[in-house]
Amino acid sequence: MDRQTVASRLFSYGLLLLLLALPTAAQAQLGASVGLNFNRLSDIKTGDTRATFDNSQGWHVAVWFDLPLGPVAIRPGLRYMDAGSLYRGFREDLSDPSVQEGFDVTLLEIPIDVRYRMTLPFLTPYVMAGPVLRFPSGDEAIKDNLKEFSLAGSLGVGVEVSLLGLRLYPELQYTFGITEFTKGFEVAGVEINPDARQHLNVVMLRVGVAL
Repeated sequence: MDRQTVASRLFSYGLLLLLLALPTAAQAQLGASVGLNFNRLSDIKTGDTRATFDNSQGWHVAVWFDLPLGPVAIRPGLRYMDAGSLYRGFREDLSDPSVQEGFDVTLLEIPIDVRYRMTLPFLTPYVMAGPVLRFPSGDEAIKDNLKEFSLAGSLGVGVEVSLLGLRLYPELQYTFGITEFTKGFEVAGVEINPDARQHLNVVMLRVGVAL
């Protein structure tokens, strides 16, 4: 069974669990989010060979289940992220114009955010933090060089706003890699084996809505 099949089943099972859990908590809410992400893949170095990568942009969509517990809320979710074209920019480092410039990478993520809310008139700002489980995939040229699983952490801020009968959640979040994202790989006959952990760090801007 390939990673895409596993990822799709995880997403389906997770969504089913969220829907089944909805009746168990009267104040709990199911929601969805959509937004943009700005991605930074850290440089790697092997001996005298250094690969420096450009930033990329992409988008993401998520579903989540928000469970309020007083001023704190726990929000597990499922997120699909298109990270855009990663690994761009290292062709100049290798001085080889034949090297493919960039590989498309996507991720299925399971964020578990803990939100601390500060109630004010008309709106509720909050800070949030938590772990993120990542399951990356990519095009044929790079997918076997990605770790099947990696761990990240996240920090963010947001605000709950009630508008026209809807509860909206504009947010800014920073996700930083904790475990390595990439295995060793070969480019233009050069073996690139990271001598330090390579991380994928992401800044996300999004808007969520309670369903």
